[in-house]
Amino acid sequence: MTTIPTGPTGDQSALFEADPFVFFRDLQKHGDVVAIDLGGIQTAVLYDLDDIHRIFADKLDHIGRAAVFTRLSHATGTGILTNYDWDTWHPRRRRIVKPLGARKVGQFHDRMIAIIEEHLDGWPLGETFDLYDAIRNITLPVVADLLFTEDLNQDAIDIIERAVDEIHTWAESDPTNTDVENEPKSFRNAMDALDAFIGEVIGKRDPDSPGDDLLGLLIAAIDEPDARLDRQSVRDEAVTLILAGHETVTANVAFALDLVGRHPDTGTADPRHIVDEALRLHPPVHITSKAVVKDLELTDNVIPAGWEVLIPEYVLYRDEQYFERPDEFLPERWEEDSPLHLVPRAFFPFLTGPKFCVGRHFAIMEATELVGRVLDRFDYDMLHPTPPEGRPFALTFAPDRPTPCTLRSKEAS
Repeated sequence: MTTIPTGPTGDQSALFEADPFVFFRDLQKHGDVVAIDLGGIQTAVLYDLDDIHRIFADKLDHIGRAAVFTRLSHATGTGILTNYDWDTWHPRRRRIVKPLGARKVGQFHDRMIAIIEEHLDGWPLGETFDLYDAIRNITLPVVADLLFTEDLNQDAIDIIERAVDEIHTWAESDPTNTDVENEPKSFRNAMDALDAFIGEVIGKRDPDSPGDDLLGLLIAAIDEPDARLDRQSVRDEAVTLILAGHETVTANVAFALDLVGRHPDTGTADPRHIVDEALRLHPPVHITSKAVVKDLELTDNVIPAGWEVLIPEYVLYRDEQYFERPDEFLPERWEEDSPLHLVPRAFFPFLTGPKFCVGRHFAIMEATELVGRVLDRFDYDMLHPTPPEGRPFALTFAPDRPTPCTLRSKEAS
């Protein structure tokens, strides 16, 4: 028999805001599904892997966009990240997932490497610079090139960067406030400039031959009866892919290189293993939040419609039930048959089921190439005495402090 879950009484917002990760670790003592009040929002926190995977495998019609994404969706529109209308989401996702699949992303590989190498050539040797900022200056042109290869120039990159910064600032300023009418002027100006750029690009593409970049593939689908795409929705998907594919990779690579810099003996590990271990310790999506739109039946509980569910990935990925020595940076944990990785299904940085991240193959390829090429070319020292943690209330779990470092060329040494 399933029941509504229970948990500590009273509004838990103060404890959550003081330190969400200590809060979620302590909360786990109450069971696998714990009910809490977060500022008047009835919330179920999920720790059970079976329940988590079941939701994303066959309960998608029971969940929707959480309040925290209302402001973000004001920028992304009906893009697949924040869209839960199955009639539009499913055909669009099907159209987008094909060019971003493992087989197709290879066609962007050479251009990606050229962009990475061009920027690494300009990294200053012997001078202090911020690692996160330097990586961000690479990942933005990479994702912009994926979308707008034929129309990309520095002015376009500047427009995209300004819009991304404004979206993050506004969405993070009051994330649960669903009032989107009083947007700041700087946000509106940045979005107007981005919309004008994307609209101009779409307008001048030949519908019969719109190009081989991702925007061209989306434009080519506009007239397909089952794609549910028009000019506005192509714009929405472009903005969504910029947001989802930029800061997440930046954070992943910055944490990966910071960790290697503090553990130099790991620098010869497989770059993919380094990337995965950084994803585990500092997942860019560190907490997943969903609204419950229909009563959600789990193994032993039912979550009523109107509640929200939270999945604290950061805590799950550091749980000794699933990972040996969970708080240590051990890239070898990802070697085949490693005893350090006890429960493979406990790691899902790109979600699971039909709503898995469509850009996961591209993100992994980009992060692995970036980490590998930095480690091949440079030795470096991280200068801050303590490693960064993530920003718990940001859209992306990015470093919470500067990441100063100095570089030495491996060729010179």
